[in-house]
Parts: sequence; C-alpha cells; structure tokens
Amino acid sequence: MKTRRILLSVLIVLMFWGTGSANSLSDVPRTILTFYDSKENPDIRMTRPHRYVEMPLNHLGLKFKFLDINKPLPPLKDLGDVRGVFTWFESDRMPDPLGFLRWAGQLMDKKIKWVIFGNLGIGADMRGKKTPLPLINRYLGRLGLRTQESWKQVTYDVKLSYTDKKMVGFERPYTGILTPFPQVYWLDGTSTAILSASWGKDLAAKSDLIVIGPDGGYAAPGYAIFDREDFHQWYLDPFEFFRKAFATDDLPKPDTTTLSGRRMYYSHIDGDGWRNITEIEDYHDTRDLSAEVVFKEALKPFPDLPVTVAPIAADLDPKWHGSEEILAQARKLLALPQVEAGSHTYSYPFYWEYYKDYKAEKEWKEFLEKKEKPDSLIAKRFAPFLSARKSQPDQAIEKKSGKKDNPIPKIYDYPRAYLDYPFDLDQEITGSIEFINKLCPPGKKVRVLQWSGDTSPFPAALKKTRQIHVMNINGGDPRFDSEFPSRSWLAPVGFQNGDQLQIYSSASNENTYTELWEDKFFGFQNLIGTLKNTESPRRLNPINIYYHMYSGQKTASLNALVKNLKYARSQEIAPVTTSHYAQIAEGFFSTRLIPLGPKMWRIKNRGRLQTIRFDDADKLAVDMEKSRGVIGQRHFQGSLYVSLDEAWQDPVLALKEFSPGEKLPVSARPYLVQGRWHIWDMAFPRKNQATFTAQGFGDGEMV
Repeated sequence: MKTRRILLSVLIVLMFWGTGSANSLSDVPRTILTFYDSKENPDIRMTRPHRYVEMPLNHLGLKFKFLDINKPLPPLKDLGDVRGVFTWFESDRMPDPLGFLRWAGQLMDKKIKWVIFGNLGIGADMRGKKTPLPLINRYLGRLGLRTQESWKQVTYDVKLSYTDKKMVGFERPYTGILTPFPQVYWLDGTSTAILSASWGKDLAAKSDLIVIGPDGGYAAPGYAIFDREDFHQWYLDPFEFFRKAFATDDLPKPDTTTLSGRRMYYSHIDGDGWRNITEIEDYHDTRDLSAEVVFKEALKPFPDLPVTVAPIAADLDPKWHGSEEILAQARKLLALPQVEAGSHTYSYPFYWEYYKDYKAEKEWKEFLEKKEKPDSLIAKRFAPFLSARKSQPDQAIEKKSGKKDNPIPKIYDYPRAYLDYPFDLDQEITGSIEFINKLCPPGKKVRVLQWSGDTSPFPAALKKTRQIHVMNINGGDPRFDSEFPSRSWLAPVGFQNGDQLQIYSSASNENTYTELWEDKFFGFQNLIGTLKNTESPRRLNPINIYYHMYSGQKTASLNALVKNLKYARSQEIAPVTTSHYAQIAEGFFSTRLIPLGPKMWRIKNRGRLQTIRFDDADKLAVDMEKSRGVIGQRHFQGSLYVSLDEAWQDPVLALKEFSPGEKLPVSARPYLVQGRWHIWDMAFPRKNQATFTAQGFGDGEMV
C-alpha cells in the first residue's frame, strides 16, 4: 500500500462556507421495523424479510430492525428513528392481534409508512379467536384498502385486468393459473393499483393484488415474488416499489459500494485447503501445497490488488496439524505488501449454534466417543470435563440401540473440523488472532475475523471480535448470474444479531460455484456474471473476490480464479482491504443524517463510510461553497455519488440544481471526480493550491 501527501496547484480560489446548526433538529429516519416469529422460525437469517427485502432497502439507504411478534411491542417513545413498518407474516395468526392493531394505529397516526406483503397476520389469535372484520378494515383503510375476509381459491377463470408494466414483470412475468389470493379492494384515489384481477361478468368480482399509496403499500401473498423451494424471482420491482412506499427520493443514501467516485474492490481468502497437495501438473514434481500455488499464481502477480489472507490456526500450529515448514510458508505469504492478515478461527467451527451453550462432555459423547478407538491424547484433553468411564479411550463403547436426533445439520459429520481440544471461544477468536499475529512482519497484525462453516456466529462470538477491536465478515453468499437469475439471491450489507453486527461478504465464494467443491471446478469464473449484474443498471455491490486456499488445488479452479483477478484489474476500481470495507459497511448502520435546511444535511457517526448517494440526480450537484468536508462528486448511471473527507468528523453536505448539459458541475474550488486511491484531508493552504493525503494500491490514477 502506498501513502502520499500531495500538493496540487490549481487555478482556482478557495471559497468559505457556512456551517449551520443541528442541535435542535432530528435525524432523518432510516429504520424500518419488521417482524419474525421466534417460535416458528427463530433464525432471522432465514426469514423472507432478511433474505429478499433487506438488500433493496439497504440500497435505498434503509435498514431493518427485527421484532419478535411473541414479545411486547416497543412503546412509541422508543421509535424516533422509525421511517416505516414492513410486515410479511407466514400465517394469519399472532398472539395478540388486537394489541397489534392498537399499536399499528398509533404509529399510523404519526404518519409512519406501512407496507404489507403476504398474509395480514391479524386474522386470529393463537387459540383461533377471530379478529372482528371492522377492526381489520380499519387497519387496511389507513392504506386505502378494505377486505371481505374471503379468498379466491379457484383461479382458473381469473384474469389480470390491470398491470403496471413499469412496476411488475421485473424479473418474471405472471404466467399460467394464478395463485389463490384474498379479496382486497382499493378504496379511493389516494392510492394506486399496481396489479388487479377480475373474473366472470360480475363487476364486483375483482381484487387488487398490489397497491401503493402515500401511506405505504400492499402485495397479496404470492404476487410480490415467485418463491418455490430453491428458486425465486421478483415479480415486483422492489427498488421502485419501496422507493415510493417509503418515500426515499430525498433521502441521502449511505453507500457501501463506492469510494473516491469508483466502485470498490476487495478480496479475502479463507484458509480452507491450505495443506492440500495441489493436483496441478506444473507442480507435480514439487508437490506444493495449495497455499503455495495461490501465493505464486494469484498473489505475487497481482501486487495492485489487496487481499486478506485468513489461515485456520490449527492448520499452521504444530501442536494441532501444522509444521515448521507450513509456518515458514505462512510468514512468507503474510509478508507480501498487499496482503492483509486475517483469521479464519482456530478449530474451524462448521455449525456455530452448537457452540452457543457448549459442554465439552456433550461434544465428546456425541462425536468423539463414537469413534472405534478415540485418540488417547485427545481423550486426556477432554478428561477434566468427563467422568472417569467416559475418558478411557481404549474402553469398549457400549452400542446403544435406537435412533437419536443429529445435534448438527446432516451436511456436517462433526460440528467443527478439528476436535483436538475442547472448544474455547476465547481461543477460537482471540487465540487464533494472537497466533497469526506472531507470523506477521513488524507493523502488520490481524485486522479481521472471517467466519467459518455456516458463517452464522452467535452474539457472544460477534461480541468477542468487538472486544479485541477486529472487524468481522462472511455470510450471505450473494449471487446474481445465469444459475441464480434474481436479485433476491443478493444479500444485505450485514445482519444485526441482537446488539451485535455481522458484516456479510459482497460475493459468494467458489464453493457455491463448484457443487460444494465436488464438480465444475471451473465454475468460479461465473463470478464475473454477478459482478456485471451488480454494477448495471444499479450498482448494488462492490467487487469482491472471495475464495479459499483450495482454489490452488486444481487447474480449472486456479484458471477461474486468475480470470476473475484479471477481470477486476481491467475495471475502474478503488481497491481496499477487507477490514477497510467492513468498517465502511459498519458505517452504513451507524450513519445519522441531520437536516439543516432544503437539500442540506450534516452527516454524523458514519465511521469510515465516505460516500453518500442520491438517485435520479441528473439535475443535482454538490454546492461546494455551502458544503464542508466534501471532497468530490460524480454522476454515474443517473445517481450522484458524493465523496466525503475522512478527516472531517461531521461533514456538511449541500446540493444545488445542475444542468445535465454541463460536462461537470462548476465549482469555485477543485473537487475529486474519481480516483483509484482513498483520498482525504483535503485543504487549500493558499491560492491556486490544494493538498490532500492519498493511500491505495497500484497507480494513483485520479481525475
């Protein structure tokens, strides 16, 4: 990485600008409340709002807060940052529908936007007591709707009588016999029907399936998205629908895709397969390990592309499964200037939930004891946690009849890769980082923990990374290509797990492209499809090349990896380290927007996030004279990307009208359009001069 302090001579005069005051003003609300049922689906990661809806909302600058429908609803005084409510209930029952309706009415009275997908969720309580229809219609009436509480179950004669082609048919048209639906009617002219159905000759035989209005919107079950087992595509354009439903046109959008006016690039390697012997013919005689091949073919030839290398400590530690030779190789690899050090844990948990309430005796009994002859050394390590009988490795194990539920998913044989020692969360995270730090050259240390296995850490594991001041990443597995042809396969920026935050990777790794490393070892080259699809017509993700050390095992997988790296090198990018990206992603969740006047905001608590985006902004530009802590702007694909100065804690951003006929917005002081390096601390020490600090990888291109 290169860092430079640059003096730039310019033919321009420095202007002064006002600061404004935000002491008495409230934040622009960015939070959308949504619900899950902890009794039916306790894993929020698997809910439809998180899987399908949160990514489009993130793109629009919004973030979810999940509420358990089985717990008391939050009082209104605690909902200051709430912009709207989104519901997508799997059934039409909840514990207290009447209480929910009272709470909903109070929020709607305060002009909180409300969007309903699927079932209303309020038809009855858990004992089957039905909610009175007038109360249901009072609720729907706030959105300009009403229902007769009847369903159209037989739909062979149903026709779509009205379709807003700009809003539906986004990724998939409605075809064949339509899905059964509840009969809901649009009442007045304040709302607009997006999709309507009718049948027979009776004029009353109709229903509105998707409606949007000034107070929110509605989509009938099965009409927003096609969702069948492992395949899903949007019928509805979620970006356009939620843009209107939650009124985000004037919302400054914290952006995690762009830095210095360019699409960000980052790359990270999980250490899986480090010790695998490569099968590549050129390395047949030397029998190099996969990690050595990655070092020679994917790291050294690309010094301009930063990459985070995260070993599994047990693969390197001679007390586990490593050796002095592997340690030397790791030191060599981590010494490369473009390599950032990461950790991929110590013993590599596959199924993190198993270790949430860990008992060593339980792990011994369920997994190690099942071996015909457990390792005697491992038995001694587990012995302090076991009875004398259970700790004898050579003792015959009594065969028990009957079947017992597998305590972990069937795809795993064991809950972690290495069971050599009893699990210890502190060793797994802090211990692995301290071990890898000893292998780093002076001035370099582990900056990020890359989650292993199912990438679903419990809150205590996430908290541990915060306590030792390292970032965390992995999870989400986003794809959008010919095999996964929908934006619904893309992931949100991260996952708020209780009071802890997990950052997701921005692309899936080669494991999902190769049938879990069983076939199609060339498959990772299809990552390029996702990278293209997430750049245009909307920039949805940065470029992320995320892979494992076992990509150095086979010729096809190595070729695919190198092809991806060459593609990234050919693009206009701003390369950053993985920990830097994770800090930017965290900033998305913490950013506060304080309005100072028309088209003017103070940006607070943004962390390292340095880009604010405005959509449909061809006629807008930054007012550099009124702004403070803004170093650049760039129009791209109809959006305006504004670059902030990291040296300013609370920058002020003001916009002005702009004529699209101008090549670039005119300003009385210089500004950045785009650059490869991260640029900050811009100042104007005297007339015709500007100084700034720049840091990055590769040549410092800049406009």
